[in-house]
Amino acid sequence: MSKILAEDGRIYLRRLRVDDDLSNYLEWINDPEMNTYLSKKRKQSLGDLKSYIESHENDYLCGIFSKDNDSHLGNVLVSRIDNSNNNCHIGIFVGKEVWGKGIGTSAVDLLSGYVLKTKGFHKITAGVTKDNIGSSRLFEKSGYTLEFVAKEEFKLGDMYIDNLYYTKYNSK
Repeated sequence: MSKILAEDGRIYLRRLRVDDDLSNYLEWINDPEMNTYLSKKRKQSLGDLKSYIESHENDYLCGIFSKDNDSHLGNVLVSRIDNSNNNCHIGIFVGKEVWGKGIGTSAVDLLSGYVLKTKGFHKITAGVTKDNIGSSRLFEKSGYTLEFVAKEEFKLGDMYIDNLYYTKYNSK
């Protein structure tokens, strides 16, 4: 089993592995309601997910797991790591069965704390489409503040919508 990077009373985070049971993840990623705000909208295969996991070998692609039964609840990813400037990006993707239950907020809190405090990063940025109100609230609850708006940056169907960029700084 991979090392647990962070945990609280309900969940733990550890790096996602290609030999994990990815069946829930495959179902989520191919659910149109869940992938609305993802840039990749084509149907994904198990091989695609394994390639994706391998492509993030140098990032922190963490599975979110329940402490009660070790079930996979979603993923949280720190990527675009810039060690020269001590900054990175974070993203969250949780199963809709846990939407609104604070699991995503806990996962973002845990991984943000890990990279800011343990790894010593200065800044984390999260990009959220303007229409994704749940994700905006999640990052705000986790102490992120809106830094800027990129106009018409994300294509949703035939429309272009704004992306909101939230940041969190290491308070040391």
